[in-house]
Amino acid sequence: MSMEEAEEHYEKLFEYAPISLWEEDFSGVKKFFDHLQAEGVTDLEDYLNIHPEEIDHCMRRIRVTRVNGETLKMFGATSEEELLGGLDRIFRDEMLAHFRGQLLALWIGELSWSGESVNYRLDGEPLNIRLRWRVLPNHTTGWECVMISIENITVLKQAEEYLRYLGTHDVMTELYNRSFFEETLLNLEVNRQDPIAMIVMDLNNLKPTNDHYGHQAGDKLIRRTAEVLRAGAAEGHIIARIGGDEFVVIMPGAGLMEANELIESIQSLVVMNNRFYGEPELSLSLGAAVSDPRLSLEKVISLADNEMYRNKGLYHRRRKEDYWEGTW
Repeated sequence: MSMEEAEEHYEKLFEYAPISLWEEDFSGVKKFFDHLQAEGVTDLEDYLNIHPEEIDHCMRRIRVTRVNGETLKMFGATSEEELLGGLDRIFRDEMLAHFRGQLLALWIGELSWSGESVNYRLDGEPLNIRLRWRVLPNHTTGWECVMISIENITVLKQAEEYLRYLGTHDVMTELYNRSFFEETLLNLEVNRQDPIAMIVMDLNNLKPTNDHYGHQAGDKLIRRTAEVLRAGAAEGHIIARIGGDEFVVIMPGAGLMEANELIESIQSLVVMNNRFYGEPELSLSLGAAVSDPRLSLEKVISLADNEMYRNKGLYHRRRKEDYWEGTW
């Protein structure tokens, strides 16, 4: 293969590669590093802590010499000129923190790097990427030619995020699940800061609803409970579905008064919810307890649970009385 044929072959490999490729000139960064070393700077990390603006300045010292077709496609550009004119929209925000790590690697003589970062399409859509670069041979002195590949891993990251979500959330209600609740309880116990109020609640009549109206109606009651709890809870409250018809609200820093206020708010929201949805009726039995340094949080949950069952017993007694009096 002649030299011309080899060059043509390389050009095709670059242009039609199924991954985003960039050829860049890092010589401006190299000159800046040489200047810093001449000024006596020996620790770039300390220097960047004092002068964080230099991270962005170093990014601007890099010159993109060319990109391939997959790059234009990935970043939503119609031409190389459009892409290069919008680099400040592509490389920003989170990218600066990752670029800092790349600079530190170059400073200690590493001529290749790989890692994950975030870039942006020209339309503003974020892209999770896996970036790799290498200073090419014959350019290790001045860093005039650096080859970079960018792989779009957004879908992979979304899948990982969803799996993490499934591990901590109840799919039906989108509230936290029992596993997250138990982990939170352990963390609160280790880093104990009383008071911590706990409200335990049980969805009344779920089984009769399932039997009479069908499981779809029962599932709807469960989701309606979640709506009520989200509407009533404040920022910092932790809401979880810990069983089929069991829910809990953890209120860090709250006492019994705040817990009772939230219970009243939830009961008012239940009334409003029933006016909106009609049958089957949504009904909750609730109980609260507040932590004490002498009690474990598990014990506090147990006390709130006991209070909930006491109220549930009162609820069922009232239902029976209403039935015999003919009002139900």
